[in-house]
Amino acid sequence: MSDDYELRKAARQELARAWRPGEPLPEISYTPEEDALWETVTAKLRSLHEEVACASYRRAARNVVLPPDRVPQLAEISAVLTARTGFHLRPAEGTVPIERFLRAFGESGFCATQYLRSPDSPYHSPEPDVLHELVGHAVMLGDPVFADLYRAFGRAARRDITPRRLQEITQVFWFTMETGVLLEQGGPRVYGAALLSSVAEMESLAQVDLRPFDVAAILAQDFDDMHCMPVLFAVESVPRLAAELDRFLTGS
Repeated sequence: MSDDYELRKAARQELARAWRPGEPLPEISYTPEEDALWETVTAKLRSLHEEVACASYRRAARNVVLPPDRVPQLAEISAVLTARTGFHLRPAEGTVPIERFLRAFGESGFCATQYLRSPDSPYHSPEPDVLHELVGHAVMLGDPVFADLYRAFGRAARRDITPRRLQEITQVFWFTMETGVLLEQGGPRVYGAALLSSVAEMESLAQVDLRPFDVAAILAQDFDDMHCMPVLFAVESVPRLAAELDRFLTGS
């Protein structure tokens, strides 16, 4: 990574660190090179989405429209989400402590970074960046059913829970809202943000060990988020996913 990249990233992290609720979201001056990177990667992602993104994502993407040729500002996408599902975006300086990250959902908030991935790794980023946040999470947050699923995770994390229970919620969140797969149209279709925002993940979907959705199996499955996922869990439908998550998150 170049010194210029690190300096830009640090400056944007500082803006997020200084932001306070109620203030306008920080506006970022993205460089022409960053806009070009966004254009290249999102064009490839859109092509893959036509093949392997779930129907809910494709519908939501027609309403949460991301510009194809430039990195959008959080404020413009946040306004669209608020109008559609009541969610709003909050600037994050980097990976947010998991309890704060999840609890924000209970207030219809999503903590999003504003720096862009390194050009050295355009098709798979091991850490969250603005492309992951917007292409992956924000579009799904434009779907009312999925927005409510995020809120359910937030409500569960806001209860008086043990560290072990928080870890279980995190584990299930990872294998659903980050790397979840649906069975639609006779094949696997992705709905998890980490898959939707990664060319490498979607291109390797055919080689994944795809297992039936089972919360107990999810809780027992190790994962390394620095690499493409070798094991994923596929659920038969969105209603089945919602029912399983409600049962797990409420303990009913």
